[in-house]
Amino acid sequence: MKKFKINKLLPFVATTVIFSYFVFFNMQRKTILILHSYHPEYSWVRDVNEGIKRVLKDQSFVNIRWHYMDTKRHPDTSFKAKAGAIAKKVIDFVRPDVLLAVDDDAHEYAAQFYKNNPNIKIVHAGINAPPERYGYDKANNVVGILERIPIQGIKNAILIFAKEKGLEGPVRVSHVSDNSMVVQFDDHNMHASKDWDPLEFAPSFLVPTFDEWKKVILEADKHMDIMLVSNYRKMAYSKTNPQLVPYKEVMRWAFENSPVPIIGINGFVCEDGAAISIATSPFEQGEVSIQMALDLVGGKAIEDIPNEQTRQHIVIIDEARFKKSKIKLPNVYESFARAINKFFPDKKRT
Repeated sequence: MKKFKINKLLPFVATTVIFSYFVFFNMQRKTILILHSYHPEYSWVRDVNEGIKRVLKDQSFVNIRWHYMDTKRHPDTSFKAKAGAIAKKVIDFVRPDVLLAVDDDAHEYAAQFYKNNPNIKIVHAGINAPPERYGYDKANNVVGILERIPIQGIKNAILIFAKEKGLEGPVRVSHVSDNSMVVQFDDHNMHASKDWDPLEFAPSFLVPTFDEWKKVILEADKHMDIMLVSNYRKMAYSKTNPQLVPYKEVMRWAFENSPVPIIGINGFVCEDGAAISIATSPFEQGEVSIQMALDLVGGKAIEDIPNEQTRQHIVIIDEARFKKSKIKLPNVYESFARAINKFFPDKKRT
């Protein structure tokens, strides 16, 4: 019988031990599933993810999984219901320790069905609705950060602009957008706020069709001095033509025809055709929510993590349209936009 040489056995043993260690290590790692309502190319989602990645960095102690429902490009209810059903199957398959769900559709159609589930914790980000809508106010496994319009930042800019323009009396500010669910949540929150003083927050115009949108825009100076626009991506051509108008066409038409200055209150409004947006920080939404998720997988009790809401805002400026709009603001606004790579320079100068 041949003698078995120990030096031939050692590489096999070492490989087996290393493989077993990695299997054990991966089995012990907690899992966070990040469920987005929208698609990864959407500017809001892209920046939320940037905030998430800033906190994650090179972590290796937790598994991160991603799923996108893509409801922004497919806003009809039947698609959302199917997307929600698929999302629930993904959740059941992955069985995450923490479900980080971003924006209202992810909660409306998927995440809320896991509240009070003893095997999963929910972190919410980017929801415009009150938590009560999803039963989160009474749930024992939910924490998160609410998305709210940054009224203080918007008001400060309007007051500076009004002084530059010599506007007298209470400056009338009105919200003009489509009539989608999220817009209605934002509109309710803005009207409920007591932070607008000394501005006059006038009645809103939430319209479902492009025909109505054009009429409101052209007659805007009868009702307002400053127009705030949050969303317009779910706007049909008319009552008889339900096809959605290309969103950039909607915003560019408003900018070119409005008799009053427009301030976007979502970042993409400026990207789509406005001169400036002062908006909730998507980076903050991502950073705060993923830190909550990491705290939970790290063993922190959910009751020891306080709920949060928007504290930070961002400024987005398109240089060419900003000049054309004749809105005057201190240079610090441009500096802020440049610092976060949200200043789009005039192509004529580049």
